[in-house]
Amino acid sequence: MGAAGAQKRAVTEAGADVAIRRRRTQAERRAEAESRVLAATAELVAEKGIDGVTLAEAGERAGYSRGLAAHYFGSRDELLAAMAEAIHDEFSQQRRERLRGTSGLARLMATLDASFERPAVGMVKMRAYIAVLMGAAHKPALAEAVATFNRESATEFGRLIGSAMEAGEIRPDIDARTQALILSAALRGIMAQWVLDPEGVDLVRIREEFIALVARSLAISPS
Repeated sequence: MGAAGAQKRAVTEAGADVAIRRRRTQAERRAEAESRVLAATAELVAEKGIDGVTLAEAGERAGYSRGLAAHYFGSRDELLAAMAEAIHDEFSQQRRERLRGTSGLARLMATLDASFERPAVGMVKMRAYIAVLMGAAHKPALAEAVATFNRESATEFGRLIGSAMEAGEIRPDIDARTQALILSAALRGIMAQWVLDPEGVDLVRIREEFIALVARSLAISPS
């Protein structure tokens, strides 16, 4: 290849690199915009409830145009579902970070303990998340999202219970799926009560009593 050809190729490759960087930058900008819109939506839901939010207001609250939220998310319910999913993922990430180095029954109990750390994400996000859980019944997009959260939670607890059973650390007569559903539902109910009445619900005491209760219910009876 001559010098002219090599120079042309270098220019072409440089142009391709610029295009790739531009595409990545656009993707990053969209990700940032979506994150800001979801955060703004959580603020609005915490203030007004799920029926008081509009796509236009979410876009404006995030610092963008009135039409951006509709462009990215389509409908208000889809926006609310995406917001709840983002908060749910944040909960899950926090919990995973707490579980490193644990296994069997210890991992199950650590998961329960970590589930009470949700207030660490902030009352705004907690109120927004609970609002979606409580208002999803007659909104298909929200109902589907909440059903997915519930299945994921029950599946995780079921897997942890099954692992502890295999290790001989809890009673062998336990129905793992039923217990998983009970644990998941109980935790959701506790957090909903705390969000509605943070001054009247002693989350620290409930955390201690709940974990002790679960440990007693799963314990292997002395022979």
